[in-house]
Amino acid sequence: MSISDNLFALDEQEIQNKNFVNHFLPFRSQSSGLDFEAIAGSILTVAFQKRLEKGSTLESFKSSVYGRLQYKLTDKEIFPLIEKMYFDNEAAGLFKVSPEFLIAKAAQAEASTNKHVAQVFIGFIRDSNRRFPKLSSEVNFLEQELVEAFHQQLTDCNEDPVERPYLPFMSELFSQDLGFLLEHPGYFLDNLRAFFSLYTFLYSSQLALNINGWTEQPASKPLFFILDTEKASLERNQVREAFRHLRTKAFDLFPVLSMLEYLNQPKNRKAIKFPLWKIFLDINEMDTLQRNSINSSLIRFCEKYREKRKFPPLEEYPQSTKELIEILSRTAKEIFGTKGTNQHAVNNKFVNAFENEIAPHFVQVRGRSGRVLTISQDYLLLLTNLAIGSRKQIQFQELLQEFRKRGVWFDRQSEQAIIRFLERIGNVERMSDSGDAVYVRKTL
Repeated sequence: MSISDNLFALDEQEIQNKNFVNHFLPFRSQSSGLDFEAIAGSILTVAFQKRLEKGSTLESFKSSVYGRLQYKLTDKEIFPLIEKMYFDNEAAGLFKVSPEFLIAKAAQAEASTNKHVAQVFIGFIRDSNRRFPKLSSEVNFLEQELVEAFHQQLTDCNEDPVERPYLPFMSELFSQDLGFLLEHPGYFLDNLRAFFSLYTFLYSSQLALNINGWTEQPASKPLFFILDTEKASLERNQVREAFRHLRTKAFDLFPVLSMLEYLNQPKNRKAIKFPLWKIFLDINEMDTLQRNSINSSLIRFCEKYREKRKFPPLEEYPQSTKELIEILSRTAKEIFGTKGTNQHAVNNKFVNAFENEIAPHFVQVRGRSGRVLTISQDYLLLLTNLAIGSRKQIQFQELLQEFRKRGVWFDRQSEQAIIRFLERIGNVERMSDSGDAVYVRKTL
C-alpha cells in the first residue's frame, strides 16, 4: 500500500483513548532489559532469509546431531562431552560456534522489549536489498556436523517490509556494517551485544535529532562525544551541551510518532508504515486536486484529534500541507507536554526508558559539566573497524567522517585523544607530520 492509500483512509481513523507507538521507536516506557542474542537471531532470520522449520526444537536438533555422529565417531564416550560443550546451560556453547545458530533464538525476540528493536533493524535489512554472505566460520569437524545438521532444520522465508526506514542513511550503514561483521563470524559473535547496543543508541539519538526536521530527508546531525578517559572541561561547549540537547529532543519522539500512527492506517496490518518526512514530501509531489483532498482530510483529522484529547478547536486552518503538519505536530506535543495529564506521565516514562535502557553505556556524569556523552575504548575500536570495513586502512580524517556518518562526532581535543589511543595500540601509520597523512588500520 502507498502513502496515498494510507492518507485517503484517514477519515476512517478513530482516535483511540490509549496512547500508542507501534513503529519506528525501538524502546518502550517499561523495559526489562534487552536480549541482544534474541534480537540478533530475529535479524539474521531476515538477513539469511531462513527460519526454523515449524516444530523444530533443541531436542529434535540434538537427536539429529547424534544420529549423524553415531556412524562417524568410533569413541562413544565422547557423546557426554559433546552434551557438556554444546548443549548444557540452554545450549550456551552452541551459540558460540557460528552466527546462524542464533536463528534458533529468534522466537525470543517476540517479547515486547526485544521486538521493537528487532523490528527497526529488520526494516533496515529488508529495505537495503543487500545480499549477506554465506557464513564461513572456521569450525572443526565436529562443529561442521552441528552446522550441517542445523541447516537441515531451516526453511526459506521472505516477507515484505512493513515499514520504511525513518533514517535511510542509518539503514544503509547498518546493513553495510552487519554485512562486514558477518564476513568475520568470530568477531561478530564476540561483539554482538556491543554492535546492537551501539546501533540502538545511535539510531534512537539520530531519530530524536531528526524527528522535527520532516520537511527534508534525514541526515546525520552533530552529536558530540568524548572518550571515557577524557576530562570534560567547561569550555568544551559542544560536549557539555550534547546530552542536554539530545534529551530535550527525545521528549518530542513519542508525541510525533504517536500522531504519525494515524497517518499510516494503524489497524491495517498490510499497510506499509511511512516516516513523516516521506509523507510530507510525497504529498508535495501530488497534483493539486489530490493534494487539496488530502489537506482536507488532515484538517478533519486534526479536529477529531484535538476534540478527543479535550483541546479547544482552532478558529481556522491553513491550506498548505506544511502548515497543517506543523499544526498536527504542535498539537501532539501540547497534548503530551501538559503537566498533570496521563499523556505527560507516559512521555516522561519513555524518555526515562531512553536514558536508563538505551543510553547508559554512553552517558557519564562529569562534575560541573553534568551528564556528557562518552564512548569507551571497546566501542571506539568496534566503531573504527566498522568504519574501515573491507579496506585495509583509511586516512584519519576519513575515519572521522565515517564516524560522523553514523552519528558520532568529536571535537578537536577528542580527535587528538583518539590518535594517541590508536597509536598506543599500534593501529596508526604516519606518512608525515601532516594530519592528512595519518592512516588507521583495523584490529581484525
